[in-house]
Amino acid sequence: MRATIATVILLWLTASPLAHAQDSHGVSLFQMVSFEQPDTETSEAVDLETLASSARAFGTKDTEHWMVGTTVAPDFFGHTDVNIHGQYTYFLIDDFEVGVEAGLWAIFQDDDTVGISSSLVMRYHFYQAERWSAFGELGMGLILTGDDAPDTGTSFSLMPRVGAGITYRLFDDSTTRLIAGLRWHHISNARIRGEANNPARDAPGLYMGLLFDF
Repeated sequence: MRATIATVILLWLTASPLAHAQDSHGVSLFQMVSFEQPDTETSEAVDLETLASSARAFGTKDTEHWMVGTTVAPDFFGHTDVNIHGQYTYFLIDDFEVGVEAGLWAIFQDDDTVGISSSLVMRYHFYQAERWSAFGELGMGLILTGDDAPDTGTSFSLMPRVGAGITYRLFDDSTTRLIAGLRWHHISNARIRGEANNPARDAPGLYMGLLFDF
């Protein structure tokens, strides 16, 4: 009996300070320890929102990009020029970018040949949406081929270009974009060996590639 009374008194003495602490701070011992899990959905939503903001910022001044792609240009007379190319571009001002491009070519003509090219590229993105943009482009390039291109031309030619296309952000959690368009594909030597030796080639050039942040 004495042991029971002693135990009750001891429990009362122990509980009194804890009760007082609870009343004074308005927090229970169970409230002091949180078993709530982090709000991962909110965190993920914030991350996606941040990425979306980054995607909307495509085309802002001082941003840089690099691209890998391919071009196919059939002239409807049995000749087709195909390339793979890499490109670096820099936005001088909002929506206007300039860059350089290097390409490896396969020239399918009467005497098939291969070549390398270097070009200056300019693009103006006249329309920007959250996920995609539309642009017009101009450019000028040089191509050096193993044999005359076109046939009876020269192995050194100019490659002006003009066209239009779009970019499209592929994923919500990435800034990688698809770029595709149609341009005027032209090869000629600017009559450096006379009019008779300037068999210019004109064709629609369909191109496609992937665009990455640099």
